[in-house]
Amino acid sequence: MNLVYNLVDFFFMNNNEKEIFYHIKNSDKKVIFDVGSFKGKFTEKIIKIDETKKNTKFFLFDPNPKGLTYIKKLKKKHKNITYNCVGLDNQIKEKVFHLNKFFEASGSSFQTILKNDKKWNFSRRKILELFNIFNKSRLEEFKKIKVKTNTIDNFCKKKKIKNIDLLKIDAEGHEEYILKGSKNLLKKNKINVIYLEVLSKKKNFQFKKEKIINFLGKFGFSFIKEYPIKSVSILSDLKSSDLLFSNENYENK
Repeated sequence: MNLVYNLVDFFFMNNNEKEIFYHIKNSDKKVIFDVGSFKGKFTEKIIKIDETKKNTKFFLFDPNPKGLTYIKKLKKKHKNITYNCVGLDNQIKEKVFHLNKFFEASGSSFQTILKNDKKWNFSRRKILELFNIFNKSRLEEFKKIKVKTNTIDNFCKKKKIKNIDLLKIDAEGHEEYILKGSKNLLKKNKINVIYLEVLSKKKNFQFKKEKIINFLGKFGFSFIKEYPIKSVSILSDLKSSDLLFSNENYENK
């Protein structure tokens, strides 16, 4: 089973952390949000390349409770990690989160609070079909768990966090809602760099990308680069890419 999980990580992860890190203006006392962290692999890579990591604070978010096991190990390497078993959203409430039973202990590619959303359904099924040679009977089995949702704005207000130097989001179709839950920080130019994933059918991808570019453009963000995840396109009719944005008006005060 570990082989399958490793394959999942291989297919769906890019390695662009050094280039992303270059766009962060603040050189000391950085605040990094890893949304959809699960095992904390993105945070772990940032820790390795961050020369001022002793002063960097990491806030990790994932509604899958199994993620805590991995984060405990990561916290032994870096003390300034705060793990939050919560789903980030544009609302503060309780929602149903779906875990695919076959991949319950793998990454977030098989988890979503948007299971009944038509925009999500086609991508969920296509990804699961890629692995039907392993255990076809369990691919459509989902376990429902209730999770608390929060907004980035509310979280930062409660924790007295004034700035986010890097906001990474990997939420499998929920990115738009998470961004809408951070409008207050966006309006005040308190987020420096945003790095997020978009996943959709090839014919619909351009619309999805442009929608995010237009949304963030209203808050002064420039679209820096697209990082296609080629393995997804090769294996199915999906297209997955990571998008990088930077706010030149960022105010770290």
